Amino acid sequence: MNTAKDIIKKLVDEMPETKAGEVIDFLLFLKSREESELIMEDEEEEEILELLEKEERYTIEETKKLMEEQSIERNNYT
Repeated sequence: MNTAKDIIKKLVDEMPETKAGEVIDFLLFLKSREESELIMEDEEEEEILELLEKEERYTIEETKKLMEEQSIERNNYT
């Protein structure tokens, strides 16, 4: 039976080298976030999906800034 890490490794092995940077960026982003911070609203998930579909890439710093801005906006609503 495959573990999640085995599946990820297999997927990475099957993708073109040019896409590896995106995988690395995303994994570093996930690693830097606390688990509770990874829970997203539907709108946030849709925004990320849209960015991935357009193949837009952000640096880790840009991603952190966007997430911080969304966190501030969420806190202003409560």
